[in-house]
Amino acid sequence: MDGILLTSPDGRVFDANSSACAIFGRTREQIIAGGRKGLMDTSDPNLDRLIEEREKTGKASGELTARRPDGTLFPIEISSVVFPSAEGHQFSCIIFRDISERKRAEAERERLIRDLQEAVGKVRMLSGLLPICASCKKIRDEQDQWQHLETYIRQRSSADFTHGLCPECLRTLYPESSNS
Repeated sequence: MDGILLTSPDGRVFDANSSACAIFGRTREQIIAGGRKGLMDTSDPNLDRLIEEREKTGKASGELTARRPDGTLFPIEISSVVFPSAEGHQFSCIIFRDISERKRAEAERERLIRDLQEAVGKVRMLSGLLPICASCKKIRDEQDQWQHLETYIRQRSSADFTHGLCPECLRTLYPESSNS
């Protein structure tokens, strides 16, 4: 699953496993010939930072931007360590994986969170118990002020009102029109 490269700290590549070939979409020979500059987006500021960290501490890990043969860029997660050979030469081992799918999922999750936060911001819902006058139907608000039902709801939700008469009130208020 993970790509593995045997490299030198200066960017030369000596070997690549089959997963590395599949991830980069290149043969082992193409990876070796391209070296770091052929595989990585050298304009990625994380590249210089991770190389510097590896020079100081002998190891580094983080996210970088890699390049496919057609030039398209994709994110990878890497872990790298420097080690000496028996002859005293410096080598580095880089283990990496393509994190494109994870990045897409994270971006979708962030988009959904933003959409949900925006929707919650737009929805002002009434809930709980409302103190309402049994006679005039005014509602007492948080400041102990009595407001008309329509005003109270309009201020706390996106609801608006139309007015009409239910059949029972129509008969009570206008008995002559209900005979028809």
